[in-house]
Formats: sequence, structure tokens, C-alpha cells
Amino acid sequence: MGQEQRISWIDTARGIGLLLVFIGHLNVPAASAWVYTFHMPLFFFLSGLLYPGFEKYTFAQFAWRRFKSLVIPYFTLGAVIALFYCGVYASQHEPASVYVDMLHSFLVQEHFWTIWFLAALYLTQLIYYGIDKFFHRWRYGVAIVSLSVCIFGLLRYRLGWGALPWNLDVALVAQIFFHLGYWFMNSLRIRNWFVNLTPRYEIYGIALLCLMINLVASKSCLLLSGHSLNMSIGMYGNEALSFIGAMAGIMMVVIISPVIHSKFITYLGRNTMILFSWHSRIVIVACDMVYAYFGIFQASGISLSFLRALTSLAIILVVLIPVNELIKRWPCHKAFGV
Repeated sequence: MGQEQRISWIDTARGIGLLLVFIGHLNVPAASAWVYTFHMPLFFFLSGLLYPGFEKYTFAQFAWRRFKSLVIPYFTLGAVIALFYCGVYASQHEPASVYVDMLHSFLVQEHFWTIWFLAALYLTQLIYYGIDKFFHRWRYGVAIVSLSVCIFGLLRYRLGWGALPWNLDVALVAQIFFHLGYWFMNSLRIRNWFVNLTPRYEIYGIALLCLMINLVASKSCLLLSGHSLNMSIGMYGNEALSFIGAMAGIMMVVIISPVIHSKFITYLGRNTMILFSWHSRIVIVACDMVYAYFGIFQASGISLSFLRALTSLAIILVVLIPVNELIKRWPCHKAFGV
């Protein structure tokens, strides 16, 4: 698979993932719950596809590069969200303690706002770099240690130990998806199989099978445990079924991405940072406030819920795509991750 083709389908997969994030946050009936079964594991998996290996950089170099691409945007993008909420709180005459709590949550970061993912991804990559560097000499050593770290993270969940600063609890689990992405991209046999999926009926047939596995595993997980996968709050339900459902959903997206040729979806995949970070905690919140003020979309009903979600999605794109393009022209655009 050539570099141009590889990047193209990864961008498409990211674009699909971003649309799934929008759906998840817009409370689309039935669809939002389904999206949570795999959309965040998908992003960790896609990040693993592009992991360069420990040989290319020292740990300090790797940590600094990821700091610039993830942590600095975390604070820049988060500062804008915080300013927005300061305005909301001021209009509602909230006490000073609310501002202090927000600042504490922003700095400590325990499953807070949509930018939780940036903090979790940073720690995920540092953890995996360490595993890769120290255990690569053993046959299957990296895979065994990565799985062991994941199991430890899941045991914390089972024991109810709660969140850790900067979502370290999520990173302990998420690095297994990161590892699987890296393994997928570097396994010659898997890559050859993936590239040789050419007939459309074969591609869509396997994608449909993955979807069915995802639905059955996720529904079974919910029935058995009462919870489904939601990495944003560190919830995993029945772990085995959650992971089967997540990987099936991931493979569904990976398989169909090379045959989807959409400039719009590719654009989203190449410009995820601002749209991912601001759509929920700024645009959707502002939309909800406007809807409530004018009495729009306040009644119940599936049709109205779909219309509300579609309207909010259109507003997200109309507002944030121009904002994204404007920031890309600023000298400090890299601080925003664009």
C-alpha cells in the first residue's frame, strides 16, 4: 500500500470517526448509543496506525513531539472552551466556586470535556512507547505486556477505583487499541489481505458481518452487565463483549474507508482537532440554549429529535469549518493542532 493511498484511507476513516462523534453527542435516537460501542476505540486504533516505532526517536524526542501536537492544543483549545463557559456562568450569575471547580477539572483532567481524548491519547502513546522499547526483543513481548497493562486497567474499573489525573485510567486500556492499530499497519499478511479486498460485494459483505458482530456483542454486553462501552467516562460493561464489539466496529470502518471517495469526509479527517474539540462543549451547548430560549425542539418525539440533531449538525459544520480555515491561516495555528 503506497503512502498516498495509506494516508488517504486513514483520513477517510478519521472523517467517518468524527461524524460518529457528532452523532454520539447529538443524541440521535438509537444511533448515539450504538456509536459509543466503538467510536473512541477507533480513534486510538487509527493513531496506532501512524505510530513510527521507538527506533525513530528517543523517548524525550517522542514525548516532546507529542506534547506539541497534543498537550499544547489541549490547553489552547480548552482555554477557548473555558472562556465560553465563563460567559455562560456569568450570564447565569453562578458563584465563584463554579469557576474554581472548572479550572481544577481542566487542569487535573478526569474525563472532562471533549478534550479528555487529547490527554488520554498523549499518555497512551507514552505508555506504548515504553512497552515497545523495553519488550520488543521478546517474541510477542510487546503484545503480552500491552494486554497485561490493559487487563490491569480493566481490573481498576472492576474494583471501582475511579478516574486518574489526565485520564491515565483510560490510557491503560486504550493502549491495547493503539497496539492493534500499529500491529495492523505493520503486519504484511494483514496488509496484503486488506489491499486485495477489491470486489465491492466482498468489501461490503465483510463490513456488514462486522456490523452484525458489533451489534450482537454490544447488545449482549448491555444485557449481561447493564452497561455498554463508554471510554469517555471509563466504563466498559462486560469487558470481553465490549472489546469484541469495539474491534468489529473498528474493522467495519477500516474495511469500507478505502472505497469511500468523499472529499468532504476526507476534509473532516484531515481537520479533526477543532471540530472534535469545540462542537460539543461550545456549538451544541449554544444551540441548546438558543433552542430553549425560543422554545424550539422542546417537545418529545423521535421525528423531532432527528430534526433537532440534523439542525445542530448543520450548525456545527457551518460554524466550525470556517473557524477552522481561519485559524489555519494564523501564525500560531499549530498551537490549535491545525
